[in-house]
Amino acid sequence: MNPGLLRRLRKSTPFWIGVFILVVFAAMAIAPTFLLGNAWPTGIYDPVTGYDFEVFHPAPPSAAHLLGTDNQGHDVLSQLLSATRPTFVLATVAALVTAISATVVALIGAVSTPWVDRSVGFISDALLLLPAPIFMLIIGSGALSQEIGPITFGVIYGLIAGIGGGGIVLRAQAKSIMVRPFIDGARVAGVSRWRMATRHLLPHLVPLAAVFMLLAVAGAVIADGFISFLGQTATDVSWGTMVYWGTTFVNPITGDPAWNGVLAPSVALTLFCTAFHLISVGVRRAADSQQ
Repeated sequence: MNPGLLRRLRKSTPFWIGVFILVVFAAMAIAPTFLLGNAWPTGIYDPVTGYDFEVFHPAPPSAAHLLGTDNQGHDVLSQLLSATRPTFVLATVAALVTAISATVVALIGAVSTPWVDRSVGFISDALLLLPAPIFMLIIGSGALSQEIGPITFGVIYGLIAGIGGGGIVLRAQAKSIMVRPFIDGARVAGVSRWRMATRHLLPHLVPLAAVFMLLAVAGAVIADGFISFLGQTATDVSWGTMVYWGTTFVNPITGDPAWNGVLAPSVALTLFCTAFHLISVGVRRAADSQQ
């Protein structure tokens, strides 16, 4: 990556705020490994089977349960931490697949023959008509929903988002770069098309690919949250299922839902997506300054 771009990133406030939020979520993702069975007895704090018989559920936040318990007697903080790991896996896979597929589409469109370029463009246009979040909601409500884990979800989402919208934008950017003077100089020097793509074109596509990679994460996580809310997921605990159970099961005395069981995952989902958005803002501003 260009050293000037890295210098501008180091001075970007949105970028570092987003990184800080992600570091917090990374700590949350690994926390259950050390807490369950040690500081937290499994019988009480297990996110799926745990139950505290000494507390009337749903319970408000307390010293024993920092975020309280939901209507099923599960510790909300334990569920929140356990749901962070699959979200991180999904986000990472979706980000990488989106960036790689969009970049491949751009490179093929820029250096291939006209009929290959038109074919790739047709596929991208077709996928653009069915946005990735909507497509994942359709799959999530079907018969295969219980077989789609975080990795599979991220791969499918990344391919649709990368080949579709991401591929269209990066392909247009690649074509605009291919008419610049330094590319003409490479042609005159006898550089092959694929070497030209990897050595001269690819470095200029990386910042824009990074922006689409980060934006795809927000869409993938939100789509997964909706699918989990509908109960169509292979993951035992997720932020979406926490919201679902929090709104479905009510207090047997007051008839109210467990507000802490709904608020905690909703805030986590919002902050997680905000972190990637802030990082993308920082990358985009740094890349724009480079132009």
